[in-house]
Amino acid sequence: MDDTTNVGGRDRLGRFLLAAVLSIAAVRWLRSGKRKRGLLAGAGALGFGFNATTSYCGVNDALDIDTTGKSEEVSIDFDDSGDETAGDADTSASAGTAGVREHYLHCAFCGEPIVAGQSRGPNSQGDIVHEDCE
Repeated sequence: MDDTTNVGGRDRLGRFLLAAVLSIAAVRWLRSGKRKRGLLAGAGALGFGFNATTSYCGVNDALDIDTTGKSEEVSIDFDDSGDETAGDADTSASAGTAGVREHYLHCAFCGEPIVAGQSRGPNSQGDIVHEDCE
C-alpha cells in the first residue's frame, strides 16, 4: 500500500477499547500470579494499542484491507425513464483489463448529475431533483 494508514473509524475505536480491556486483564492476572495469561494479555494490549494510535495494522496491510474510508465512491445512474442502469463492470477485451462504468444520479429537472453530499429530494411528481431545482 502507498499510504501507511489502514485502520480508521470504528475499527480504530474498537482496537482502543480492546487494548484498554486487555490492559486491565493483564494487570489483574499478573497480580494474581497467572503470568502466562498476564503476559499474553499485555502483548495483545500493546498490539491493539499500537494499531489504534498509529492507524496502521500489519495484518490489514498483508490482507490488503483498508478501514479508513478512503475507498472510491460508488454512485448510481438513472436513465430518463427512471430505471436503474446496470451496475456491472464492463470488460475490455482489447485492453485486457476490467473497467468500471461510472454511474451518477441525475436531476430530473436540469439533467445535471447529483454528486455525493449534494442536497436533493423529491419534487411534487416524486422525481429526484437538486434542492435548488425544486
